[in-house]
Amino acid sequence: MADLLETRVPRNKTAQPTLVIAACRLVLSLGVLLAACFLLTQASQAQTKIPLLFGENRNEKGEMIPIPERFTKIFTAIEKDLGIQFQLQIYPWNRAVKMASTEGGLIFGLSLTPERADIFNFSEPVVYQYLWLVTRKDRQFKFTTLEDLRGKTIGVVRGSKYGGEFDKQKNILFRADDDIDAYGPRLKKVINKQIDAMIFASPLTEAKEVESLINTIKIPTETDANSVKTMRFSVLPVPVLKDGIRFAILKNQNEALINDINRSLKKYQSNLRKRN
Repeated sequence: MADLLETRVPRNKTAQPTLVIAACRLVLSLGVLLAACFLLTQASQAQTKIPLLFGENRNEKGEMIPIPERFTKIFTAIEKDLGIQFQLQIYPWNRAVKMASTEGGLIFGLSLTPERADIFNFSEPVVYQYLWLVTRKDRQFKFTTLEDLRGKTIGVVRGSKYGGEFDKQKNILFRADDDIDAYGPRLKKVINKQIDAMIFASPLTEAKEVESLINTIKIPTETDANSVKTMRFSVLPVPVLKDGIRFAILKNQNEALINDINRSLKKYQSNLRKRN
């Protein structure tokens, strides 16, 4: 029994320092981890939070479509450069524009028009979008100037502005059909001949590319199945206009923020050109 005790005691004495060292290392590791988490939390809290109004877009099922990556990349670059954090507030476009026009706050996606220039400070264009006319394949028409829209019904997004002359001629030269910013229901109106064409905004610069994209979009299932299978869409070769998409904020609200965004955009676009 004594021999057994003698062999056990040294083992415990040897193991004890090892366990203490291991415990110390674990505590040290946890301490480093907690410190890192604390620093990250402090950095996050130090960022200035900026509410950003953005227009929602939904698919044919009414589900929200994620914000396009070409926008989120730019948002992230601006946040990193300016040390801010955008807090997205996503609403139907018409409501978002009304909120920006009355309650104020930064909004993204506005086109610069003479009327809006009276009340908003605008950033430089973030990206450009082309406004295309989408028709049924069997109902194409010639389009080179706005005069070619005389007497026609054109589907537009409720609350959107498309440029001075186009907006002036709405419901004068042609009839505007206002609808929600959802492709499916608007394409359904084209198929059912409720409208002659609809406006489709895209960064793509070639009509055939836009046409290929349009023909992959599903329209609501209640549309006659045979029509969906046989009727395809066409995109007229000349865009209505090239539209600069911008940030905007009410005048006298935070002009410095727009100036900061412009400087950040200039840096971002310069870096893009270098990479390309």
